[in-house]
Amino acid sequence: MGDAPEVIRDPVHNLIPLTGQEGAMIAELIDRPEFQRLRRIRQLGLGFFTYPGAEHSRWVHSLGVCHVARRMLDALQTRHGDGRAEYAEVASLRREILAAGLLHDVGHGPFSHVFERAIPPVKSPPDGYPKNHEDWSLRIVRERFDGVLTTHKVRPDVVVGLIDKTNRQHLLAKDFINSQLDADRIDYLLRDSRATGTRYGDFDLDWLLHSLRVGKVRVKGRGEGVWRLCFSSRKAIHVIEEYIQAREFMYLQVYVHKTTRAYEALLKNILGLAAAITAGDPSNAPIGCPEPLTKMLAQQPVSTDEYLSLDDFRLWCCLADWSRLESDSKPRLQRLAAMCRRLVNREQPYQTIDLHGRERQDKALELVTKLRGTDREFSCCRDAFTDLAYRNALYRKSKEGEEEEDRVIHFLDEDGGTHAAESESDVLRAISNIETAIYRLYYDETDAELMKQLRSEEWVKDGKPEQEGWVGHEGL
Repeated sequence: MGDAPEVIRDPVHNLIPLTGQEGAMIAELIDRPEFQRLRRIRQLGLGFFTYPGAEHSRWVHSLGVCHVARRMLDALQTRHGDGRAEYAEVASLRREILAAGLLHDVGHGPFSHVFERAIPPVKSPPDGYPKNHEDWSLRIVRERFDGVLTTHKVRPDVVVGLIDKTNRQHLLAKDFINSQLDADRIDYLLRDSRATGTRYGDFDLDWLLHSLRVGKVRVKGRGEGVWRLCFSSRKAIHVIEEYIQAREFMYLQVYVHKTTRAYEALLKNILGLAAAITAGDPSNAPIGCPEPLTKMLAQQPVSTDEYLSLDDFRLWCCLADWSRLESDSKPRLQRLAAMCRRLVNREQPYQTIDLHGRERQDKALELVTKLRGTDREFSCCRDAFTDLAYRNALYRKSKEGEEEEDRVIHFLDEDGGTHAAESESDVLRAISNIETAIYRLYYDETDAELMKQLRSEEWVKDGKPEQEGWVGHEGL
């Protein structure tokens, strides 16, 4: 940012101040090239194909998370006061919380979550090699932000621990970054809703912050109660219900929208075909493939520098280059070119079959299993998504079952007692028992061999998805 402004104007939070020593720390972290890279990674991956306004980046989301975390801290300071035990723990970790909120997504690959689903795993990973974007975030914070954090008297190991979902230290501070109702979820629901124009993700943030409290919650294996984020049972019940339903609606209408997931399936198959062409040897990778990506397609480890060199822009240029390989005489490269043109030019996505019932879901799994090892594998994709609107965060299971407390939103009574929010809310009790399960089969209707097989197995009839219990692709 160079000479940092005192405020940044944000479309969701309006003015985000960067003043004083705290603002100087945030500005210096933002200025790091590893953080600036997030400007070149879209928050919603290929979601802009479905919602044209969804062009916002991980950069602005991460700044928003930091800002929300600061507002949460300020609300608790006003409520409890500096000298109270309830606030003392987070007061001592204030800068660590802000840094964790800012840096929690620095490990995302191109197009966010879809990239790690598409890239094949490393065959013989070195000890400690990152398995996903969260592991990459931890590595990048350790390797690239240690100096800046230390200069500002921030403990890098604590920042890493707050980002790491498996870490069980500093539970109260961790609630700001990794919990059922944290700064990350607050920002992405509001921001993604604004960008997509859906408005399903909107909720009353000001009243939510007004209801924020700290209370003692019993944690298995810890003896006495542990300070955790809570909400006033008298004030917060309706805004908590609103927040939980907002998250549920955003998943159904935005995050697992079938048009977006169909294009993601196409990208997954493009990279799968490129990996098959590479066949474990980076020198076989299609022309125009960046060196770090050739290694990843060959299932070889990459360095932190190599990983950080990949972003949406570089992958998109690679896909555009591959789309012009049609003059190549090799059939697989011709097919790769056709698939890339379809994605880059936003042509008709894969057709979609909604899988209703366990029998059909198992049959689809059997189908894609049979296709493995054939070229038809890259014309078909089975998609499975399951989630609970509430109590949905899955943490490492410990011997004491500690993870259960991380899956609960806690209410604080006027007498200081705490209890699970669903004990007071019929809405939360009902929604706790509802699992969103979406199973789909995506297929390329231009693949003649695949279509022949789908007809023979009665997946499609007359070129269209079999209608009994099915829904075909409807587009926008």
